Amino acid sequence: MSTFQIPTHIKGFIFDIDGTLADTMPAHYRASNKAAQHYGFEFPLDYFIKSAGTPTVKVFQTLMELQSVKSVSAEEVSALKETYYLEEVPSILPIKYTMDIVKEFHGKIPMSMGTGGTLEIALPNIKQIGVDAYIDILVSAEDVKKHKPYPDTFLECAKRMHLAPEQCLVFEDAINGFKAADAARMEWIDVTEFYETVY
Repeated sequence: MSTFQIPTHIKGFIFDIDGTLADTMPAHYRASNKAAQHYGFEFPLDYFIKSAGTPTVKVFQTLMELQSVKSVSAEEVSALKETYYLEEVPSILPIKYTMDIVKEFHGKIPMSMGTGGTLEIALPNIKQIGVDAYIDILVSAEDVKKHKPYPDTFLECAKRMHLAPEQCLVFEDAINGFKAADAARMEWIDVTEFYETVY
């Protein structure tokens, strides 16, 4: 049972997945680093952390432009990274702080998940941590044209929950997610204050 108190004006919760419901960020970094090394370029940890919440192809596109990598496409590197990541899924653990909140408010208020990840990655993640037993609304990278830090992902979550944006509280772990929540006129909580990720 969590000690979380829901603000009176909040009628629904929106959860990011990676680094918010599931402690996936170290696994994503390991997979990204392996893919980059395979193609002969660097994947700095600080760049990875700064890019959290951004679709994988965009992350590699930007990094490869910065390093002038032209021997392979960002799509190819991204595909290899996703393959490496899927091998990591069995090691993924839930984040207790947010999962306790999910379980406490299940059946009491609407909840949804909004991620910059693809369905190919999001679905194994939510199944691995068991959150699919509590939340059935999922907005992934395929569902919107503009991803975080744009508000589209969270606005689509609100729409599917039949709530106004200002009635939604976002749980996030990344700067792009905070910006997206601000742009959507939603309050947000930085969940990294309640757990520690070890890379």
